[in-house]
Amino acid sequence: GIASFQCLLGLGVWNPRGPDLSNCTSPWVNQVAQKIKSGENAASIAGELARHTRGPVFAGDVSSAVRLLEQLLDILDAQLQALRPLERESAGKNYNKMHKRERTCKDYIKAVVEAVDNLLRPEALESWRDMNGSEQAHTATMLLDVLEEGAFLLADNVKEPARFLAARQNLVLEVSVLNTEGPLQELVFPQELGGDGSIQLSASTLKQNSRNGVVKVVFILYNNLGLFLPTENATVRLGGDGGPRAPQLVVNSQVIAASINKESSRVFLRDPVVFTLPHLETKNHFGANCSFWNYSERSMAGHWSSQGCRLLRSNGTHSSCACSHLTNFALLMARSQSFPGRLNEVLLSVITWAGILVALLCLGLSISAFCCLRGLPSERTTIHKNLCISLFLAELLFLVGIDKTQYQVACPIFAVLLHYFFLASFSWLCLEGVHLYLLLLEVFDSDPARRKYYYAGGYFFPAVVVAVAAAVDHRSYGTDQACWLRVDNYFIWSFIGPVAFVILVTLVFLLVTLHKMLRSSAALKPDSSRLDSIRSWALGAIALLLLLGLTWAFGLLFVTRESVLTASLFTACNALQGTFIFLFHCALQKKVHRELSKCLRHSGCCLRGPPGTSLGALKPSAARAHPRYYSGTQSRIRRMWNDTVRKQTESSFMGGDLNSTPTLNRG
Repeated sequence: GIASFQCLLGLGVWNPRGPDLSNCTSPWVNQVAQKIKSGENAASIAGELARHTRGPVFAGDVSSAVRLLEQLLDILDAQLQALRPLERESAGKNYNKMHKRERTCKDYIKAVVEAVDNLLRPEALESWRDMNGSEQAHTATMLLDVLEEGAFLLADNVKEPARFLAARQNLVLEVSVLNTEGPLQELVFPQELGGDGSIQLSASTLKQNSRNGVVKVVFILYNNLGLFLPTENATVRLGGDGGPRAPQLVVNSQVIAASINKESSRVFLRDPVVFTLPHLETKNHFGANCSFWNYSERSMAGHWSSQGCRLLRSNGTHSSCACSHLTNFALLMARSQSFPGRLNEVLLSVITWAGILVALLCLGLSISAFCCLRGLPSERTTIHKNLCISLFLAELLFLVGIDKTQYQVACPIFAVLLHYFFLASFSWLCLEGVHLYLLLLEVFDSDPARRKYYYAGGYFFPAVVVAVAAAVDHRSYGTDQACWLRVDNYFIWSFIGPVAFVILVTLVFLLVTLHKMLRSSAALKPDSSRLDSIRSWALGAIALLLLLGLTWAFGLLFVTRESVLTASLFTACNALQGTFIFLFHCALQKKVHRELSKCLRHSGCCLRGPPGTSLGALKPSAARAHPRYYSGTQSRIRRMWNDTVRKQTESSFMGGDLNSTPTLNRG
């Protein structure tokens, strides 16, 4: 088929509804059409149609399937005519014909119900939306008509009393053929399913519409079909109070149908039919309208009307109605987006800003401490500093740019930067796990040569992931909802996949670190402060890893499904994340306290010494604090000490005692 995509004049953008795919069909549509033309068994063709619609369908498949069902009705009727009893034939042969007619109709209806259920399942609704509005309404109306006609074909070919029920997840159909000569009870549908929606016909209504002592009744309950029956031309009143028609009416219930003897709105009921339907949406909807779909069988064009219907009772979740005729019923309600919508929007903004600002404040204080206090530099400090910088930039970009969807150039750039800095944050946290593991193998934790590998892992790995993702599908950066990655296709896995991998690697290193220390804990002395520190750091890193993962899991949920709940969870985790980093890595660290005390005692602590300052002018404590100031002799002594202590440490770990010798303790 041919797909058409409309460009909106004046705006220079594609229609946000997307392309019209109503003319695109799968190959099986033509195959089924050929079988109908050749006059094959209608029930078999309906079964084949049900099998084809189980899988993915295009918009053209939906409309074509409904038209094929309409053609199948004619084929079925012709085949049933060939099986009608004849007076000249024996009673046994006529009985067999009647039995075959009934079995054929039942097989046909079962297959049709399955096919329609497939077309109304949630996965197929996007295909409905790919059609234009008029095509949606025409297809939905034809579906109502075709299913009712098929149900009455079954009612005409079963012997009373009979009751046939076909129940699927998105469609329930019941055919009842009752003898009205004897006592009758009111008829309630559905009887056994226990759902919230129901419709009931009184016994007097059944007797009133009896023909030759028999009444034939068809009930049908549809899920999701009301989405495609438009409300633009609805003739209804808000809550039945005579007010003006609501500008934003929506179908807020299932569609439930009831017909007697192939007559619906043409029959006036002395005892009105009563039905109760649950509201699909219970918030921001008001003014329940008891309505029916009034359509022309010739043109299949229709509109919603409340004529002959009145509201009996309504609460926040259900409404009950009474109507003086039978047809396809539903509840129409006005949707309010004024004050509640603005209030939610303000709440979401306030909650989000509050949490991110707390996180930015804590991260900013941490970065200042790591950069200004000269006595802190080490591999762990480098990792923490870059972790805070990456998180700070990610949080700031999220706060400033996540909702800038109106900028066609800036929005994808924000999305790329967010992708990069979030991955960088997780990468630096992973490097802390690697570093803590390496601390078990070395006595001194300062090795300037190792830092270049950390920088490569912390910033180069995320850059490679983002570059590959952009090369594969750069158009998936930035959506109509947020300046983030598309979540309705595979592209979001360019974030989830690497993050899951990094979290797994980090947990492996941290758990191995804890395991090695626990195995050696029995032989360690109580004053082994080094391993106690490593254990504390490892547990802190695990807690931060879980908190970081949880925070941005809620962040991803908040971006895709905004609500006060998701905003609150995201904000709480965000604030806890920034506060945890500041407290655990800065405020509660004794080394930070010592360096800060020096800062307060000596002015200019955040600045380098004057140009003429020599190594000899430095205090011994400062010289010891900064490995970069060691002389060549000190470097050679340190390398010799490293070699000696590393061998001693390895033997100590094998024996389970890190401080097993007095020499090592004194060192």
